Amino acid sequence: MIHAPIDEDDETTKAAPVPGVSAEVLEAFAANSALAAQLVRLEEHFEQTATYRLFRKRVFDVLASREARMGQGKSELKGAMLIGPAGAGKSRIVEEIIKEHHALTQHVGNWQYGTRILSVVVPGRSTLKETLNAILKALGHPAKGRRDEEYLASLVTTYLKLCGVAAVHLDEVQDSGRYKTKDSIEAFLKVFRNTMQAKDWPVCLIMTATPEATDLLNGDKTLLRRMRPMEMRPMTFASDGKVLRKALKQLFEDAGLAGSGILSQDEFIKILIHASAGRFGIAVEMSIEAIGACLGEECAEIDMAHFADAYEMRMDCDEELNPFVSVNWKLIDTMNALQRYEEERQVKRRRKT
Repeated sequence: MIHAPIDEDDETTKAAPVPGVSAEVLEAFAANSALAAQLVRLEEHFEQTATYRLFRKRVFDVLASREARMGQGKSELKGAMLIGPAGAGKSRIVEEIIKEHHALTQHVGNWQYGTRILSVVVPGRSTLKETLNAILKALGHPAKGRRDEEYLASLVTTYLKLCGVAAVHLDEVQDSGRYKTKDSIEAFLKVFRNTMQAKDWPVCLIMTATPEATDLLNGDKTLLRRMRPMEMRPMTFASDGKVLRKALKQLFEDAGLAGSGILSQDEFIKILIHASAGRFGIAVEMSIEAIGACLGEECAEIDMAHFADAYEMRMDCDEELNPFVSVNWKLIDTMNALQRYEEERQVKRRRKT
């Protein structure tokens, strides 16, 4: 099995005997742990796509405008919203934008009105109170006792200023509202619209959501005008094949694998785009899973079979519905398969919350 080199002098890497466990099982356990750690490290790779650069400009623009407007005593701000299907990579895009903005403002060092961007995942099917509590918890100031929405909203505004927060990123906005009535949606939107026009300390709002949130945002025309929504388009070979191939090449190299065979095949890239329903994040996830299958078999070169194995494990499908196996891969409804997969994940997520 191919893994990152292990320092034999590091005592923490030496497997000590475990009562009742054979040396073979212990060795396999250690190897699996090392492989899992290696795959997690691969997830750190980020490819700057055209979508990333475009949305980064939007976010940077509204934050720069906030700094300038607050310097002139003006409070009404703009926001930015990224809409795309599950697995498109929205959350990761904003995560990287936040890192870059923090690094840049720290380097410049002359921003007067805060630079921190607070990122919060909207709890699954949450009420407004649960979302406000999630923000307070992320700020390090969880509310004590039972409080009403108005009090919590006021508390959020207070701590946003105390913590120097310039923008709040709400992820998975489509999950807001346990009971999606017109009144509950209006209340949710009103609170966060107000944070953008608070006289004392307005903050920019950054939202990421699936297309389900479009109707939610359309319910508040005032907020819609301020949010500047941007929709992620599905990948195509013509527009995204080159950047996807580049990302895969780097992932294979980081894993110590040769992959020149399949990377040189345009059809492989087209199949991967189709298998992921045109979602960049899903394509990268599948590739890392395929790398895991390859390393698990102690292979030095990754091929189509490893991607077929990864797809089968993810989708639990027969060969005729596996685009990496079927000759008629273009006819496979991968969108429907991914939708079923995401619905199952959402059920598990909501059970946890």
